[in-house]
Amino acid sequence: MRVAIIGAGVAGLCCAYTLEKLGIPCDIYERKHTIGSLYSYGELLLQIVHRPYKDPFKFIAKEFGILIEPLTEVKKIVIKSPKRKAFIEGKKLGYIVKKGQEQESVENQLAKKINAKINFNTNADYKELAKSYDYVVVATGNSMIAKQLTEVENIVSSRIKGGIALGDFEPHTVYLWLNTMYARSGFGYLVPLSQNKASIILVATYTQKEEIENMWHTFLYQEKLNYEMIETFETELDISITDRHQIDNIYLIGNAGGFLDPFLGFGLLNAVESAVYSAESIKHGEDYEKKVKKITDKVDKLVDFRKMMDSIKNEDYDRIVKVIGNPIVKRVMYKTNLDIIKYLHFLMKITNRTQ
Repeated sequence: MRVAIIGAGVAGLCCAYTLEKLGIPCDIYERKHTIGSLYSYGELLLQIVHRPYKDPFKFIAKEFGILIEPLTEVKKIVIKSPKRKAFIEGKKLGYIVKKGQEQESVENQLAKKINAKINFNTNADYKELAKSYDYVVVATGNSMIAKQLTEVENIVSSRIKGGIALGDFEPHTVYLWLNTMYARSGFGYLVPLSQNKASIILVATYTQKEEIENMWHTFLYQEKLNYEMIETFETELDISITDRHQIDNIYLIGNAGGFLDPFLGFGLLNAVESAVYSAESIKHGEDYEKKVKKITDKVDKLVDFRKMMDSIKNEDYDRIVKVIGNPIVKRVMYKTNLDIIKYLHFLMKITNRTQ
C-alpha cells in the first residue's frame, strides 16, 4: 500500500507519522521550499473551546501517541472591548504554541518524528497522484482541491496582518481585542513568545487587501501597542466547510477538509485529529466520515457562533465582555469543565426558535 500526502503542515506531518506507526510508507509533496508557514507566529489552543478534554496536549499524547511541546501555558486572558475589560485567571486555560520555521515550532517538532521523504518545491497534481498511489491525503491548508471534489461552503473570509514585537511581556498572559473599527467581526490578539518577544496579530474579516494596512495601524494606535516590530507578515484566510471528506481514494484533512474553527480561526487540534483518523481509516478500512463526525459537529456549532458574530456591534461586545467579567460567570466558564460551546449553542437555538 502506498500513500501520497499533499502538504507538509501540521495535518500532513501528523498523518505521515501515524501512517508510519501503522506500517504504511508515504511520500509527502510540499509546494514550498520548507515545511510549515514561512513566517513565525504564536497560536492559541484554548481549553474552553476543546472541552470535554481537560488538557488538549495530554489528550493528543494519550489518544494518538503524538507528543507536542507547547511554548508555555496560558494562565491569564485579558479581553478588551471598546469600553470594557475582563480578566480570566487560572490553571489550564490553554496553551501557546509556535508555528513557523524555528526549531521549537510545532511543524519542526513533527518533522523530526517522521522518516517519509518530503518532496519540496513540488506542485503536486492530486488527480495524477490518485492514479499512481493507493490513497492521496490532501493537507494543503486551503479548500482549492476540496472545491473540485465536493460541495464547499465559504463561512468567513479574513485578511491577517501580524508581526513579532519586542518589549516587556508576561509570558503566561494573552490579550484579545474586540472592536469593529479595525477588525469588523474579527479580533486582535497578543501572544507572548518569551519575556521580550510576542506575536501581535490582527484578524480582520471581510477586508480587502488595500484596507488591511490602515486597519492594522488603527489597531496598534487604538490599543496603544507601541512596540518595536522586527518583522511583519500579511496573508488571507478563508474558512470553509465541506460536504464530504473522502472522495474515492482521496482524503481531505485539516484546513483542506474544512476542519478549521470558524469562530476564532484556530485549528491545531482538529488538524491532528483528522490526520490521525484518515491514517487509521486507510489502514483498517474504516469509515472516515463517521470518524470525523465529532469534529464536524463541533465545527457546525461554531459556524452558528460565527454567523452571530458577523452581525455584532461594539456595544454588543461591551455587553459580552461585561458578562464574561462577572465572577459567577467566570467561575462556571473557567473553574469547571462544562462544555460551554455545547450549552450556549443549545440556548442560542432555543432563543432563535422563540423569536
